[in-house]
Amino acid sequence: MKQPQGLLLSAVLAMSAAAPVHAQSMLYPHHFDLSEVTLFDSPFKTAMELNFKVLLDYDADRLLAPFVRQAGLNTGDYAGWQTLHPNFANWGGNGFDLSGHVGGHYLSALALAYAACRDAGMKARLKQRLEYMLKVLKDCQDAYDGNTEGLRGFIGGQPINEAWKKLYAGDVSGFRSVRGWVPFYCQHKVLAGLRDAYVYAGNKEAREMFRKLADWSVNVVARLDNAAMQSVLDTEHGGMNESLADAYTLFGDQKYMDAAQKYSHQTMLNGMQMQNATFLDNRHANTQVPKYIGFERIGEQGGSELQKKYELAAGNFWNDVALNRTVCIGGNSVAEHFLSAANSHRYIDHLDGPESCNSNNMLKLSEMLSDNTHDARYADFYEYTTWNHILSTQDPKTGGYVYFTTLRPQGYRIYSQVNQGMWCCVGTGMENHSKYGHFVYTHDGDSVIYVNLFTASKLANAKFALTQQTAYPYEPQTRITIDKGGSYTLAVRHPWWTTEGYAILVNGEKQQVAVTPGKAGYARLTRKWKRGDVVTVALPMQLRTVECPNYTDYVAFEYGPLLLAAQTTAVDATDADTTGLTAERLPNEFAGEGRMDHAPSAMASSRSLTAAPLLIGERAHVLERIASTQPSRLQFSIDASRSDAPDYKWNRLTLKPFYEIHHSRYMCYWYQQTAENYAASDMAASEQANKKLQERTIDFVATGEQQSEAGHEYSYSDDSSTGSYNDETYRDAKAGGYIQYSLFNPGGVTDSLAVLCRFTTADAGRRATLTVDGEKLADIVIPSSVKGAVNGFYNVEFAIPASLATVKGKAKDKFVVRLSASSGTLCPGLYYLRLMRNHTDYTYRFTAGDWKSGDKGRLQPANISYDAGRNIITVNQGGDNNVCLMLDYNNLNYSISPRQKYLMVLGRNLSTRAGASYLWWLNGKNRGTQVPPTIARDVTLNGEAYQVIAWDMARSGIADNISTTGNTDICLGQTIFGLTSTTGTSYIHDIDFVADVDAATGIRLPHAAGTPATYNLQGMKVAHLTRGVYIQGGKKILL
Repeated sequence: MKQPQGLLLSAVLAMSAAAPVHAQSMLYPHHFDLSEVTLFDSPFKTAMELNFKVLLDYDADRLLAPFVRQAGLNTGDYAGWQTLHPNFANWGGNGFDLSGHVGGHYLSALALAYAACRDAGMKARLKQRLEYMLKVLKDCQDAYDGNTEGLRGFIGGQPINEAWKKLYAGDVSGFRSVRGWVPFYCQHKVLAGLRDAYVYAGNKEAREMFRKLADWSVNVVARLDNAAMQSVLDTEHGGMNESLADAYTLFGDQKYMDAAQKYSHQTMLNGMQMQNATFLDNRHANTQVPKYIGFERIGEQGGSELQKKYELAAGNFWNDVALNRTVCIGGNSVAEHFLSAANSHRYIDHLDGPESCNSNNMLKLSEMLSDNTHDARYADFYEYTTWNHILSTQDPKTGGYVYFTTLRPQGYRIYSQVNQGMWCCVGTGMENHSKYGHFVYTHDGDSVIYVNLFTASKLANAKFALTQQTAYPYEPQTRITIDKGGSYTLAVRHPWWTTEGYAILVNGEKQQVAVTPGKAGYARLTRKWKRGDVVTVALPMQLRTVECPNYTDYVAFEYGPLLLAAQTTAVDATDADTTGLTAERLPNEFAGEGRMDHAPSAMASSRSLTAAPLLIGERAHVLERIASTQPSRLQFSIDASRSDAPDYKWNRLTLKPFYEIHHSRYMCYWYQQTAENYAASDMAASEQANKKLQERTIDFVATGEQQSEAGHEYSYSDDSSTGSYNDETYRDAKAGGYIQYSLFNPGGVTDSLAVLCRFTTADAGRRATLTVDGEKLADIVIPSSVKGAVNGFYNVEFAIPASLATVKGKAKDKFVVRLSASSGTLCPGLYYLRLMRNHTDYTYRFTAGDWKSGDKGRLQPANISYDAGRNIITVNQGGDNNVCLMLDYNNLNYSISPRQKYLMVLGRNLSTRAGASYLWWLNGKNRGTQVPPTIARDVTLNGEAYQVIAWDMARSGIADNISTTGNTDICLGQTIFGLTSTTGTSYIHDIDFVADVDAATGIRLPHAAGTPATYNLQGMKVAHLTRGVYIQGGKKILL
């Protein structure tokens, strides 16, 4: 870090003269101060100390740059700041500007690290860095002192000062225009950072800065009525209610509690007044967790009915997430969203697994609920999530942080790099590893001390002192030595998973404790303790399976508090020699500054689910496949072999604690089914279809999902909204509104590009126009049914013309795609958007073999023959309307444009008299009528007689599935017509959908040589001709 010229160190150190405070105990009265708990050697201490070093590698001046910019500081010490210390681009621009949020996290991280650190030299460096940050931020805050437009007390880094001024005046329009940047989410991080600098580091200046920013938070929404405020809270706002409730606790001013309640989202408060297993489905997960932390904090302040309502919501929320939505690492959500039960396969097949921020916040909520209830379930959850998610998100080599922990078999992690990634999970990651001592011990006043976690550590405060020595969970016990005597209860956690062998001995004598096997609880020992008393706790563990929530084909393996997982690739050549696995350099394992570099779905490579180790057999015998190999290291061997699949490669793999596996592919969840169930599943087919889709996908937008939208330069009308339908997330807009994204083309692909949109037939009748870079691709009308739709969802591709794929001869690196609603209907819900390569043109072209008998009673299939070379159908059938043909729609995928109004048949030996030809079915529609042709006439081609018979589809009365504004999938259902042969043998040379019947009757045969450019009937230039009708020189020709 470079300090600005002229900013004297003495000015910084003057802020450090804060006397010791007990603010931490004010906020968390059941906790010991973090400075009172010292960690001994363990994986937690190792991670914590690595994180201290990583924190100091961050460029504080660049983290401060957006605050300095917004405060208008550009003279003296701050002259040229933006040039010397440019703001981080990642999540700090390019259409998604969350500038300042990591700066707030950094304050919290430094304060927590300072409180937890026991090395004097490192502690001094952390303190100096924290105080430097605070000095600059104070200058930024002070710059607003004279402001009368709503910015007094403000500290923020987003370039939205004008929006804040409007909000202060009671106008939410400015806020709505930037709501995708989640402004209050960012402000919460700064509030929390200032609070923590006071609470954990005892900095009095931070206390006053926190109060001043809390005042701003109160005032900026003071003119909003409840309806307007709730509309603001529909946007992610972090834990604003929690921070203001904390301000109430610290300062005692009722206005802060009133504001905490004003910042409480009533939809989420009311929705969790009772257990509801579906209320959270498809909601953005980490938007919700901080709200419930705030609800619990508000509820703690007293016993009124309103406050009880807040506490009830927080408890019910925790129950739903922890018991119904938590996966084998202790985390929750996929691609940042809570899943419905029906959608739980995404835990396995989606690459973007649980988000680290979610677990960070669930641990906060668990601590609070534990403090208020002393229900050991919360401590069980806390321990499991800490070991298996939080600890596992730190790269043990670089200290980098992980955003999404994929649970897809053979997935791998992507790590941040210092001064590059500025994700939310970088911010919480900075904080996580200093909090390992935060919840080891709690207390009820002077009467009870709770041993929540079995972590090697020492506690020392005015009342209690003890030392815990253990290698847990690598040994199934812990030893607690009392370092300060006194009369109190020692409550030792009894984990739900331990066996009947759980026991407590005091000075070697076994104690009688009231605990229930299989149930979390506390063993309470009340006595007058003497210094030197030794409490030994036996914590026997056993191997167990746990099913993936609501997707029971997959299981994980747990041992005590640990998830056991297996590497499937080696880290390097040395590891390959040890494990027998193949070394692989994992693509994009270290994220750069790209907007979506943190997301495995955007950056990682995946492997087929069917290529992963599979445990085929009876569930009851699956644990028999596992044998302990190195008990002291908690390593096991698992037999993943199959005798029924000769091409299957897996044999034995090593299970070990998941948090130890890094820089390789891994298995957390394992497919486990009987051979019969596996054979009957559609796993292989669905994997193959998904693989093909992914291989063709150049870029992808998960519409309605914040991070994906923000990474694609989203833009949409003010009336746009998101939601979910049948467990899929969408974005739409009202009549006249629009949705817009940029699709990126980093490889510079120009050939056969297309835009793929996902719609649902539930939006039947909605209309929109699709444009790319301002050029119209299609008018879209959502039909009432689509062949192949699943639960009403279907994908449709729109080719990008070659002329749009380049600019000035170079491939475009992005395409701006806009879906604009008609003036009379809502915009169709867009469920995802893709840029595709290798687009296949499904424009209808006549191929003789595509037409089969439409009625076997009229035309036996044996009476039809096909000349594939000449592309002609021969029908040997007499009788009225017995030349009865149907498009083989079940096995085809053709489309026609709105210009192609007529269905036309060109043939020989066909009758043109009245009653000789009828259309019965058109694209799946029939009303029991016979539709006569619009045109039935003779034409002469090269001296031979042909007949042209055509129907104006719009006037047929059965054109329900024929769009007049957008392309039509002509294979939605059957199209059947019947013609009459004049000789008993007829020849069909063309069946087509055409724009102009008169042109269709002016067909001529092509010249042998010197022909001009050739086009199909849809106006597309054709290089290689097959049999059919084309346009040359403005006239139709027949091949």
